[in-house]
Amino acid sequence: MRISASRLCLGACLVFLIPAGFAYAETVHQVYLKGTDSQLDVYFIKGRLPGPTLMIVGGIQGDEPGGYLAADLYADIALKRGNMIVVPRANFSSIVSDARGLQGDMNRKFAGRVADPDRDAKVVEILKDLMKQSDFFLNLHDGSGYYHPVWESPLRNPMRYGQSIIADAESHTRGDGKVIDLGNAARRVIERVNAQIEDVGHLFRFNNHDTLAENTRHKEQRLSATFYALTQIGIPAFGIETSKDIPDYRVRVRYQTMVVNAFLEEFGIVLENPKLCLDNPALRYLIVSVNGATPIVVSGQDVLKVQKGDRIRIVHIDSNYSRGLTAQIKGTKSLVNYLDREIVVNSDMVIQVRKDRFLIAQIPVELIPESRRHETVGVHFEPRVEYFCVRVNDTTYAVKPDEEITVTRGDTLVVTDPKTTLSKSDEKAMRIDLRGFQSESSGYPIEDRGHVIDTDKNLQPKYGHARGDAVVYPLQAKLHKKILGQCRIAVTNPRLDYLVLRGANGAGFIVQPGDMLEVPSEEVIRIMDIRTNLPESAPLFITMSGSTIRWKRNGSAGIDASKLPERETPLDVTRNGRSFGRIWVKQGNELRVTSASGRERAAVVPVRYQDSRAQ
Repeated sequence: MRISASRLCLGACLVFLIPAGFAYAETVHQVYLKGTDSQLDVYFIKGRLPGPTLMIVGGIQGDEPGGYLAADLYADIALKRGNMIVVPRANFSSIVSDARGLQGDMNRKFAGRVADPDRDAKVVEILKDLMKQSDFFLNLHDGSGYYHPVWESPLRNPMRYGQSIIADAESHTRGDGKVIDLGNAARRVIERVNAQIEDVGHLFRFNNHDTLAENTRHKEQRLSATFYALTQIGIPAFGIETSKDIPDYRVRVRYQTMVVNAFLEEFGIVLENPKLCLDNPALRYLIVSVNGATPIVVSGQDVLKVQKGDRIRIVHIDSNYSRGLTAQIKGTKSLVNYLDREIVVNSDMVIQVRKDRFLIAQIPVELIPESRRHETVGVHFEPRVEYFCVRVNDTTYAVKPDEEITVTRGDTLVVTDPKTTLSKSDEKAMRIDLRGFQSESSGYPIEDRGHVIDTDKNLQPKYGHARGDAVVYPLQAKLHKKILGQCRIAVTNPRLDYLVLRGANGAGFIVQPGDMLEVPSEEVIRIMDIRTNLPESAPLFITMSGSTIRWKRNGSAGIDASKLPERETPLDVTRNGRSFGRIWVKQGNELRVTSASGRERAAVVPVRYQDSRAQ
């Protein structure tokens, strides 16, 4: 059983041990156009050892989160060799609005100087100056469909951009005669990246726009940042395009980091500690000053009460992220960010807090009526759930609102009293509803506390949300039909990962679901461990040839080959009478394992045996 706070890890979180006395690489954060809607945060990262400089730009088109969220991860890195200039959010106002561009497409404004009234103009000129300090340039995007050199479908064809590395030419000769080889560099990167991608539909391809050619199909790219970097600055420049048709933007971020890392290797720039884990953004609190008084703390569940004409100033946003944060007033579009700006309150309003385009909190600001002018200005604590209490089998977990707890089908649940800020009378009126569960003993209004819920039999999937092999059910606390708080219970299927077996010679090896195990007739194979996704206390059974025994760990069960028929015999790992993993066993001339795909592999692969279920 796992409990998580809605976190998805995109690849491995790489941790490097730093020797005593080691000096970290230097990072300088410079802010351009500060306090405007076009504010540009740039991170200059200097490695410990000299090397080339790579410039990365994300968010030049604001509706492409795979690009700007990936670029943002590189603002936190340290470099062993080389340097980087990282611009995570080139077009911040468009990112917040989740729009390609609020004043047209910024990536079509690099040919010549942009007209002064265009607020993108200053950003474009800054980016051009940064290119002059760079040896390589990468522009990170999300593109439509999937690029394919020949027409396969409306989604996969030569005019699509997704899952490709774009260059403006196979090669380009600079004015000084130096040849920039773009195509071979891109293909080497693609070879490294595709070796890591399991879904063949997501493989990258080199997309040569051949922008310099007279008959190019992509003449608009002559206005782009990569074309400017290549032809005017004379540095290798590439666009990285992940597909917008990959629905989970976090997967796109992972692909972007894979490509960027491969380019770093290609350019000879060596990372020290890249961060590749992407947490869901969450607000901790705002610090707000009213009429210049001592600031107060306002959480995402509070209401700020003020009097008409009061002046409020949002001094600070505290989140699990430090960049890309904005405070906006719902319904107004005059400003992208009201952080550290004075707001005169003449009517009720809602402060919307965003991390980039993602809305992470809405905090009401309400006027105190004239009839109640005596009320104190400040925070009004709304009734809320601090955490739900869920007992899974024999263990009780505290689950905060918006968090998710993962259980395995067949586990038993009991929902007990949650921790709330309600008064005693409201607590009596509150009801707990696990969507998808209906007890025969519960009438109306629904009350699901105290019932023993079999997650295999007592939940109706039509009330849940299917996600991969899991079904996610909302657990809600309600007061007078209003939802005070909600967490999620994700019910996954039992999964057999592998069996650890030990042969007669004492060597350990593993078999996976679907494998065929051949055992010489004179041998007895011991089952040393069964690795699953089930909780440690879950009873497991092994069924073979009509017999079922309970698994008690550490060699308590075995396979006597002398009693095996020559034909293939299934060995099932079961829970509650249902098989959730099967291998096949038969007599053979030697100890051998054949994978489910039919590929033979050495059976006796030594493994260090450890009772994994006791960890």
